[in-house]
Amino acid sequence: MSRLMIRIIFPSLACLLMFCSCSSVGIHSVRSHAVPLQEAPSRIWVERFSAPLSAFQLGERSAGEKRVLRDEIVTNLARGTAAQLRTHAADSSVLGTASPLSPGSWIIRGQIHRVDQGSRALRASVGLGIGRTEMRTSVAVFKVTGAGLVPLLRFQTTGSSGMEPGAALGIATGGVGTALSAASAGGTLLMGSLPGVSTDIDRTSYEIAAVLSVYLQDNGLLGRSRIPIQPNMKGQLPTTVNLSRAIPAPLRAQ
Repeated sequence: MSRLMIRIIFPSLACLLMFCSCSSVGIHSVRSHAVPLQEAPSRIWVERFSAPLSAFQLGERSAGEKRVLRDEIVTNLARGTAAQLRTHAADSSVLGTASPLSPGSWIIRGQIHRVDQGSRALRASVGLGIGRTEMRTSVAVFKVTGAGLVPLLRFQTTGSSGMEPGAALGIATGGVGTALSAASAGGTLLMGSLPGVSTDIDRTSYEIAAVLSVYLQDNGLLGRSRIPIQPNMKGQLPTTVNLSRAIPAPLRAQ
């Protein structure tokens, strides 16, 4: 590789990684309770997050459509988190009305504080944070015992999509949203109309699982069949480059 190519390629890669790290979800305000753990959870149950309709900024939609989108966001976040947990932490399922909360299992409860769809047009044309999405949640993890729920962890997530430069600045990031919508064709209303929010859900699910993965690693309880990962701590540069944070799941699956 020539020196000229190195001068061109490596700065470009550095910029790309910088933008990907900015358009991501970060973990903060982590609080761990001093609870002795002797064994891994038999299963991690993920409750659908509580989500008041006032937390959703979804544009000029009817109240009925906003409720549908709110329900889809809550459902997709729970399903995505359970799927990531199965890969990186422990067996996991979305908690249903008939799910058996037996001692030895864990449960994840959370609240969505804000979902802002931003402006898809501004993200695609200008970018650099103009028109970006926003998603904020708080998460609590409990151990199920015969005497009730014992708190293990509490933390918060904050993230957004749309920090990359847009087409007007020479980089056509609008194609990501278009490709995501195409990949989700025939899917839910959410995936078709809110690609930026879909990306935030994907990344939030991944980061929640990462916190649990590290917690189990630190306690020597992560099974060999799980893939260990580290969370992206807000305000810190990622220690590793992970495409799962930069590329939405529907695109990765293609």
